[in-house]
Amino acid sequence: MSQPQQDFTKIGFVKTFVLPALLVFLIPVISWLFFLHAQERFDTRARESVLQQVKADPKLSDEDRTKTIAFFNKVPFSRLIRDKEFAANVDSTMLFHYATFRWMIRLSVLSVVCGVGVFLLAGVCVLFSLRSQLAQYLSLSVGWQVLRIYGALQTIVLGVLLVALSFWMTALWFNVYYVKLMFLAGLLAFLGVCVVIKAIFTNPKKDFVVEGTVLDKDTAIPLWQDLNAICEKVGATPPDQIIAGIDDSFFVTEQPVTVEGQVYRGKTLFVSLPLLKQLHSAEADAVLAHEMAHFSGQDTLYSRKIAPLLQRYSTYLQNLHDGGITIPIFYFMLCFRALFELSLGKISREREFRADKVAAATTSPRDFASALLRTIAYSKFRSSVESDLFKQEQALETANVSARIESGFAAYAVAFAAEQDIGLFETAHPFDSHPPTLQRLSALGVQLSVEETQALLGNLGDGGWHRNISAADEMERKQWQVYEERFRNYHEHSLPYRFLPATPEEQTIVEKSFPAISFEGQEGRMWLDYAKVQYAPWPDSIPFSEITRCTLSDEGVLALFYNRPGELSRSINTKKFNKDQREHVLGAFQHYYGRYLAAVEYQTQMKAAAERNG
Repeated sequence: MSQPQQDFTKIGFVKTFVLPALLVFLIPVISWLFFLHAQERFDTRARESVLQQVKADPKLSDEDRTKTIAFFNKVPFSRLIRDKEFAANVDSTMLFHYATFRWMIRLSVLSVVCGVGVFLLAGVCVLFSLRSQLAQYLSLSVGWQVLRIYGALQTIVLGVLLVALSFWMTALWFNVYYVKLMFLAGLLAFLGVCVVIKAIFTNPKKDFVVEGTVLDKDTAIPLWQDLNAICEKVGATPPDQIIAGIDDSFFVTEQPVTVEGQVYRGKTLFVSLPLLKQLHSAEADAVLAHEMAHFSGQDTLYSRKIAPLLQRYSTYLQNLHDGGITIPIFYFMLCFRALFELSLGKISREREFRADKVAAATTSPRDFASALLRTIAYSKFRSSVESDLFKQEQALETANVSARIESGFAAYAVAFAAEQDIGLFETAHPFDSHPPTLQRLSALGVQLSVEETQALLGNLGDGGWHRNISAADEMERKQWQVYEERFRNYHEHSLPYRFLPATPEEQTIVEKSFPAISFEGQEGRMWLDYAKVQYAPWPDSIPFSEITRCTLSDEGVLALFYNRPGELSRSINTKKFNKDQREHVLGAFQHYYGRYLAAVEYQTQMKAAAERNG
């Protein structure tokens, strides 16, 4: 097995996350420099005005005039007006302008300083989170609270600075101001604040739906007994419920799960019926000991605590991304989220290594290695079977995924053992990332040659745990039936998006989902089929293959551009159709033309793949 390569680079991380995060300082720094410039220009004008008066004042002696000129040259007007007695003699408009400059400078400086401080605090939180699962939870909690408050305040500050800049940049440099520009800046600021407020108070609800059957203790008494024995060995409390399904993985969680419309709380174990059928009893022992070790290590407890924080963080990020002026804050917070992902990955791998050691100690390192390799092989083979079925370019009478896996897995497992990159593969999991296989086996001191791996995987599993579940075969059959029917329907739905029909059979498939349709308007009828669009005022139809681009004006005119001698475009005025049909006309065109573009993309990808394969 080959050693996996580390693809993370510091330069790549800086380019992707750190540099965009610095955008949060762009508007404050620009504002800082601009309002310093504005204040300096006002100081210059005020000084010149005062000096002219001083020079023209006949009451001043030469000595007093010289001292006064030196004083005003040394002390800027912006500092003088802070004196109440001096400010009392200054025009109120001038005082207001200086106050504006002063506060915009303060806001800009405060924004930059707070940004640097929050960035440093976020970095400290990330470093602290590497220590343990508890530290990770606490640091994410603190980091989330600080960052969302910072995001809200920074949005308000950016809004104020934008509005001020929209007036003063044109007023100072060009002696004009634009109400529309100020209104636009104010609107962006208002919308940004609304977005952030909405994001702060949005509590995302994400139901975790699991397809399977809950096994009560009367349905699978032997399984529960064996599982209790394993829990005693690893020092874990048995799960509150076991769900048996046909996914290609095992997992545990303490998050609420929904099965067949009912919510189950507490500790949940999911077992894969197809995998249990393929595993030896000792291998299944090792897999389940690994999963129970996540309970004893409190891994699922902290996952349950951290998951809602990550969900809220993701929702907050999405709102910031869509908020206009909040884009810089989005990149700033995304940088912290990416840094925290390093912590999540590190802790996740540490607890996987711990669970591996517990499983190997409960059974044996060789049993665990065999279980791990067989599970990965099964997952890869199932993915291959489904991929081959989905690639078929004709409707499937049956999607016999389970039968294909049953009949072909034994031979595939032996061939899989000889693959060069087997050490790079990871097991599938709905919550956690897993270290590559080679790292996990090396941590247990297990080194297998190709021949040893082939011998392990070539020894068919006895399915002992599968037999411990009453009516497991019937349960599995029903679940596969539902899954395969859904697979077949999805495959059939995708077929029309693959073809640029070259045969009557392909045309029949496309026309089944995209039949010819028409709409009656004031200028006549519009027709659509899978290949072209026709409109009554036009002399002929336009094939989708000739269209180079489309535009829709504010007046509802759909313009189609193409290349023909002496003719570059045609248009359809959607307002010539009655009000109820306008959306249908645009929707139908988008749907039919979108299908054509998807088919072109698919055919291009297939051609490229064929060329790569030789």
